[in-house]
Amino acid sequence: MLEFFATNDKKQLDAIMQDVFGKDFPGQVGYVLSYNDTIIGISKISVTPEISSIKFIGISKPYRKKGFGDFFTRSLMNTLSYVSEVIVIEYVSNYYLQFGFVEKNKTMTIDSKNIIFPSKCGH
Repeated sequence: MLEFFATNDKKQLDAIMQDVFGKDFPGQVGYVLSYNDTIIGISKISVTPEISSIKFIGISKPYRKKGFGDFFTRSLMNTLSYVSEVIVIEYVSNYYLQFGFVEKNKTMTIDSKNIIFPSKCGH
């Protein structure tokens, strides 16, 4: 089963952060992606009613290039779009252009009401 959830389990956060990024998790609460009860992804976000920021998203190396990162990213963005007026990605990546984000001051930004989720199946 594939699921994502917030956790404050510092050991869990540090373990997946070390696996993905080679350093301890900066903070106390993070979002993780679990596949068949194994933590395979990590994200740090900040949330207010006005702005949600995704600081980073990462997937463990054995699970990359299998769609897990895309699932995790889309799931987080969908959830945040119901919470905040604006979503900001704290880094620049062309990946986010497909959802309607625009580059602004070394970040990617979108008004939540304008986010689009293109189909991956080509229909």
